[in-house]
Amino acid sequence: MRRTGTEHGSDRGRFSPSRGASRLPTGGEPGALAGAGPEHLPTWAAAVFEAPEFRRDYLLSARLDPFLLEGDFDGDGRPDVAALVSRRDTGAQGIAFLHAGSTRAIVVGAGHALGNGGDDFSWMDAWSLHPRVAAPPPRLRGDAVLVEKLESASAIVHWDGTAYRWYQQGD
Repeated sequence: MRRTGTEHGSDRGRFSPSRGASRLPTGGEPGALAGAGPEHLPTWAAAVFEAPEFRRDYLLSARLDPFLLEGDFDGDGRPDVAALVSRRDTGAQGIAFLHAGSTRAIVVGAGHALGNGGDDFSWMDAWSLHPRVAAPPPRLRGDAVLVEKLESASAIVHWDGTAYRWYQQGD
């Protein structure tokens, strides 16, 4: 189940185009969504990910399936999204979190160091939603993301109310 982004056989955490979507232009950039994986985003998130301020520094990446997870990452009861991204100038990989109602993504990796994950998550070969009910530890405000190097190490990336934090699961 880890590779599909689902938890316990459900579709929780997996993007559903039926929730309203917008086609993201690919522009032919390397690592962009050109035909690989889902090509749709929730309409409310597409506006942020398509904004010139975001696209100046980051590209959405479809290097893992799914490229997008949906969950309540900040614990406010509204669905948020996490998308795989790469930094335009270096190619460093990471995750962009977008909380519902926000106009700005919070990026971890892709040039922004986070815990043992460093500033480039290109080592990550699987990720999935880690539901709040699956904790502790750590004590979670909302859902989190399980990042993994399969057969090696994993960690939980979670929101603590002010920033995303790294919680090492194993090596």
